[in-house]
Amino acid sequence: MKIICAYPVNLDALYDLGEERISRFIQSADPSMIKSELKGSIRSREDLISSLLYCIQQGSGAEILVESLQLAEEIEASFPWSFRLGGNAGIMANLLAELGARPILNSPALEPRLAALLHPGVGIPVSGRLMEPSLAAERLGLSSEVLHFVFQFKESDRIPSPQGPISAAKDNRFIATYDPVNTRMVSNQDFDAYCRDFIQEIDGAILSGFHLVPLDRYREIFPPRIEQIRSWKEANPNIYIHVEMGSFQSPGIARHFLRLLEKADSLGLNEDELETATAEYSAIGSSPVSSTVLSTVLSTARPKMSQWQERVQKAAGLREHLGIFRVSVHTRDYILSIMEEGKITAKEELLSLQKGADAAAALAATGSAKGMPPNEVNPRGLEAQREFCRLGAEAAGVGRGAFHKRDGLVVSLMPSLLAREPRITVGLGDTATAATFYQELQAIKRDRI
Repeated sequence: MKIICAYPVNLDALYDLGEERISRFIQSADPSMIKSELKGSIRSREDLISSLLYCIQQGSGAEILVESLQLAEEIEASFPWSFRLGGNAGIMANLLAELGARPILNSPALEPRLAALLHPGVGIPVSGRLMEPSLAAERLGLSSEVLHFVFQFKESDRIPSPQGPISAAKDNRFIATYDPVNTRMVSNQDFDAYCRDFIQEIDGAILSGFHLVPLDRYREIFPPRIEQIRSWKEANPNIYIHVEMGSFQSPGIARHFLRLLEKADSLGLNEDELETATAEYSAIGSSPVSSTVLSTVLSTARPKMSQWQERVQKAAGLREHLGIFRVSVHTRDYILSIMEEGKITAKEELLSLQKGADAAAALAATGSAKGMPPNEVNPRGLEAQREFCRLGAEAAGVGRGAFHKRDGLVVSLMPSLLAREPRITVGLGDTATAATFYQELQAIKRDRI
């Protein structure tokens, strides 16, 4: 299967927070300018430290743009980085190639170090044909690099701050990005031409990177990308298009982005992004959803819904508001999806979600999505699944997940697996998304035969 993967791919520079190094970095800044708060952009060391401390304290993840090359160079010089493939599209293309697909990757800044990290099965369009990344890098002769600085932290890590030591609430990561290529969602002529000329041969598209666009340029950058997606769908109505939301810099960009999803089939979010999306549509989060299936699943004798039920309701409302086939939410504890019946059966969707959850757990535990996933089921995800079944959902012998369907809608929930000592915390959502998407696409193609 040929699958378009766009738009961001880059090198990730990873650093596991260590008290001594981060302490020196904090001491080099002005303590009066440091607060534990998430900044809209990073214009100084103090902005970086404030945003990092906020994420550590909350146990939350975020990605924020670095405003200047000079500051990016200072950050690069301050820590001992290790490098790996980054960018939503690049990570997903690598996994899809490992699973047996033929990804078509947009990579407008493909230099040799980045190309060496890509799977040889990833196709880079060059002059009307797909080439292996290393050969394409030689042919294109590009030298620019795009780096994203990833600060990884683990639960209970203690970090100094001007207000006193703080402890990480959960395992997560904070990303500081200086990237003039991916923030403009650049695509090159070879990629554009190949997708246009061979769109009838392409089975799916998995798209991301909209969240990287700067606040002052999104109205300029979004329309050509949206028009490109629209042209693919119009030329090949059978192409299955999934879009990942990402962590936007502002609610205004998120609101604008969500209005442009008319040609997508599926939207993916994590739990933080779901809050952002539904905050923009307050009626979704507060009004009851009209569907019978949801009123059945979400009914409870308790005065307050469980967190997983609230997320189901918000995701269902978002899907209904956008008018798309499917919305999926990947969290630390479980993956859930709300979809219309038709393209994928309930059991096929559960199997797809399990493939995604297992791949992410394997990556966290072993460093490879094709490694052996851990055996322990996340207890909070398992409790959500059991409560889901008590409310009428059906496990149906399909792995550890459960689903409930009625009146044309299917609600599915798949507990995650628990990696007690994760080796990697970056790219887990992308890995789960790509593995789920590939399994769904296989099911869609089987049903069409």
